[in-house]
Amino acid sequence: MKSASQGAPDNTKPASRALDPNAGRQAFDVYLRRRVLTENTPELQRLSVELFRLLGRGVPVTREQLGIGCDLPTERIDQLLLEFPPTNVGFDEHGQVIAFGGLSLVPTHHRFHTEDAGLYTWCVFDALFLPEILGKPATLVTHCPGSGTQLTVELAPGQLRSTPPSGSVMSIVAPDSDACCVNLRSAFCDHVNLFKDERTFTAWSQARQEAHVTLPEAQIFARQRNAVRYPDVDLSA
Repeated sequence: MKSASQGAPDNTKPASRALDPNAGRQAFDVYLRRRVLTENTPELQRLSVELFRLLGRGVPVTREQLGIGCDLPTERIDQLLLEFPPTNVGFDEHGQVIAFGGLSLVPTHHRFHTEDAGLYTWCVFDALFLPEILGKPATLVTHCPGSGTQLTVELAPGQLRSTPPSGSVMSIVAPDSDACCVNLRSAFCDHVNLFKDERTFTAWSQARQEAHVTLPEAQIFARQRNAVRYPDVDLSA
C-alpha cells in the first residue's frame, strides 16, 4: 500500500539557493591564503616549477632528472619531495613522479593538451594556472557536470585565448587545509568544474557547498595563485 505521500503528486519545487555573487571570490581568497607548505622556500619553489615542466613532457619524471634540472643531489631531491603533502604527488611502481599539484599523466575528467603531450589535470583551475608555469599554450577539454556538454577552452600563458559560449562558470569551494592534506582531490579538486552557464550550475548545486566565478575571473585568480606560490621564481625564464 502506498503512503499518502507516495500516492499524492508532489507539486512542491525545490527551494532555489540564493547565490552570493561574492561567494566565489571569497572561496578564492581562502584558497590563496591556504598554506600548502609550512615554509615555501626558494628551493622548493624551483623544485615545483621544474617538476611541472618535466612532467609536462608527458613522461614519468625521475629523481635524477629533477636533480639535474634543479642542480641538486638526488638525496636532496628525496628530502624536498617529502616536504609536499602526500596527496600532492603521485608515483608509479618505479618511484617516478606521474602526477604533481594538479598535472597528471593518469587520466582524469579534464584533458589538458599542449604542443608536447596529452596530459590531464585534477580540476579546471589547474588548467588555468599551468600554462604560465609551463610557458606553453594549452587546450582544456572537459564536460559540464550538470548537462554533460563537452566544453573546450584554449589557453595561453596567463590568459584565455578562447572560451566556451559566454556565460560559462567555474565552481569553487573554500578549501579546508587539513582535509586537503589528507586528500587534496576529494577536498578541493573534485569540486572545481566548468559549467556551460550559471543556470545549469544553479540547478546542479542545490544543497551543495560550491560557489562559482566566471572564467575570466578564475584566470585572474590563476595568475595571482602563481605569483603567491612562486615569488622567487621567474616563470617567464
